[in-house]
Amino acid sequence: MTTTTIRIRPLLTTGAVAAAATAAVNAVIFSLGRAAGVDYVVDSTTTVAVADVVTFTLMAFAVGLVAAAVARGLRRPGYRALQVVGAVIAVASIAMDLPIDGSPAAKLLLASMHLVTGAGFVVALEVAASSSPASASLQLAPTR
Repeated sequence: MTTTTIRIRPLLTTGAVAAAATAAVNAVIFSLGRAAGVDYVVDSTTTVAVADVVTFTLMAFAVGLVAAAVARGLRRPGYRALQVVGAVIAVASIAMDLPIDGSPAAKLLLASMHLVTGAGFVVALEVAASSSPASASLQLAPTR
């Protein structure tokens, strides 16, 4: 059994790059949907814009990275636990898209953006943990 270490600088650097990349992927998904004629209608007075998608993606990453940095300071939980929490939140947040007035295509595309965001967060934590030197002060969850 080995332990993995993670420091805040690699976490935030990797997280910022992953957040930007994930926001770009979500913007592309959104734009492809718009090009295909998908209207992202929430209700009779509200639609989702690409800026909303990018903002939500960046905010979700910010919350996740702050949680990971706080966990680093508290020396728990392990990054694996944070990855699981991030993935669960990504899947659970799809529920926000179910009641919108949009078409099934709009709901599916919006849901896929939630999953892309969750996957990006999971990958960011994995990369940050693997790029942290073994001498860092935080010992995280055992890995195999």
